Amino acid sequence: MIQHILVAATAAAILAGASMRPAAASTFATAVLDISNFRLLHNNGDVYRNTDFSRLTSVNDAQATASLNSLFANSSSSGPRPDVMRQCVGSCLTFAENSFGHGGTNALFALSGSFGFADQRFQGSGISINGAPAGAHAQTRADVATLRNNQSATGNSSVGSSNTMVFTLNGSDTMTVAFDATPYAMAYLTPGSRPVTSAAARMSWNINIVDLRTSLSVFSFAPAQINGLASVSRTDGMAGLSSFNEIGKVYSYSMTTPQLLAGRSYQITVQQSALAMALQQEEVPEPGSLSIVAAGLVGLGLLRRHRCG
Repeated sequence: MIQHILVAATAAAILAGASMRPAAASTFATAVLDISNFRLLHNNGDVYRNTDFSRLTSVNDAQATASLNSLFANSSSSGPRPDVMRQCVGSCLTFAENSFGHGGTNALFALSGSFGFADQRFQGSGISINGAPAGAHAQTRADVATLRNNQSATGNSSVGSSNTMVFTLNGSDTMTVAFDATPYAMAYLTPGSRPVTSAAARMSWNINIVDLRTSLSVFSFAPAQINGLASVSRTDGMAGLSSFNEIGKVYSYSMTTPQLLAGRSYQITVQQSALAMALQQEEVPEPGSLSIVAAGLVGLGLLRRHRCG
């Protein structure tokens, strides 16, 4: 009878030790970049029209990749207005296609699993085509999450687009680049997470104009609010929440090139991207918990030998 009691007590100690392992942390990261009302303007403020160019060609490409635990989903699109189908790995099937708003901190409480998600859309044109209103709209988003008690999870989502236009002006003029931007980034880690756990979100946007005769850049612009300030991260050594532009402020930009010469060929390249990453290492028992389990196993072994004797 005493032996049965000791066996039960030892087994209970083993289970207690196993249950003492800390809960795994939850991670979440999101990056959303919305560029709207992008226009190319003459020195007098009028929008450029397709008839202002003696040469005008454009190539627009976009891609989106989502991944979770080495499973990948990716797609690409090209053409005048590329729109990549949403890419999802894991429990993000309820995320709507072409949904580029953000729920702020409240979005944390709506998470229901581990996933990687990416989406992209491009609409409109930066110049007036055959009299149509000008105004391009480019949107990218990337999200990733690892759920509590998901023992080993990594997530990564990236999305980007490249819009290239080669042109030759009929008459010399400057070119003003005007647009609005709404960037949003958030990274979150639950307190008490073990090494190595991390979450990060970042984005980028830049425009560059190259003189094709000299191959030299004559104009470039990369706003700090998008390319530097909107990068956020958290690690197991600094758990909690980091975010940029929680209130959804719209930043308006207007930058003017030097004089562009008539009859000279130039190339405009606009690149936009969003990236979200999360890493959650597999949890292991604390040393104290391991010693309890080891002691329990030794006790069971001794009892078995005693009974056999």
